[in-house]
Amino acid sequence: MPLNGNPLQYQDVQSILPHRFPCLLVDRILPAGTSISEGRLSAIKNITANEPTFWTGHHQTTVFPGILMVEALAQSTGLLAHYFLGPLSEGEHYYFASIQRARFYRSAQPGDQLRMDVAFVRQRSGIARFSGMATVNGRRICTAEFMCARK
Repeated sequence: MPLNGNPLQYQDVQSILPHRFPCLLVDRILPAGTSISEGRLSAIKNITANEPTFWTGHHQTTVFPGILMVEALAQSTGLLAHYFLGPLSEGEHYYFASIQRARFYRSAQPGDQLRMDVAFVRQRSGIARFSGMATVNGRRICTAEFMCARK
């Protein structure tokens, strides 16, 4: 297992994903809840008030946009694909083919720690399917399904 019982830090995530601040939305991969051999990965995103992405809606409450929660889940899926399906060869990339069944249940706000749990579902014809759920303090915030292709 690539984690060896220790969390992967921000720098480790940067070595795998091509995203950089402010677009990198995974702060750490957690060993608890992560089992690469079973196709599961848990990661966190610390939501801070000074991020340039906040939206104040009609209730004058500052919330983390739902689309960025889906992106955080997608990036977590990319990390799981890297470990579960194998590292990419030179010039190879994972491409997201679709995001399906995205559902939003609550909002996330500054000070929250968003936990993303993603799991491998199946692979057919070079396209892999994953499912993901984001929670804050154990309460479901967002769920979605992802498909990605390796080319």
